[in-house]
Amino acid sequence: MTRAVRTILALLLLAAALPGCRKEADPVRATLDALAAAADDRDADAVEGLLASAYADAEHGDRTAAVLTIRRYFAAYESISASFSDLEIDWKPDLARATFTASFNGSPRKFGSLDAMLPRTAKVKFEMNLVPEEGGWKVSWAGWSVVPGSEGP
Repeated sequence: MTRAVRTILALLLLAAALPGCRKEADPVRATLDALAAAADDRDADAVEGLLASAYADAEHGDRTAAVLTIRRYFAAYESISASFSDLEIDWKPDLARATFTASFNGSPRKFGSLDAMLPRTAKVKFEMNLVPEEGGWKVSWAGWSVVPGSEGP
């Protein structure tokens, strides 16, 4: 899988793979739930609102670059389904680290050779840092790696 495709897949999974986080009293889980809802609605603006103003990751220098990738990813797939497992949250006073594994299934659009290039399935291990900002918790950093052997056609 090319680096660009992995980046796109990882950012989308960041936004979409967390619908099982349903503990209302936990503000980090509430942020993850909101990310899942934004992905279900294909609402990149809502995703952007859940990323910290100083968001950056290994592939994106800032929040705007990450959101542009998410917009392209939303446009590339007709449907997306994701689930997660092994969610753990490590709390510190001004930082929460969430780790989980996301399983991805999707239907790439049949446009040119796009459907031949994009993966239909994958399993991705995520780590995320969330920080308090504007009265809630927002994602300030995300890291990911595709689980070896989990990529599908």
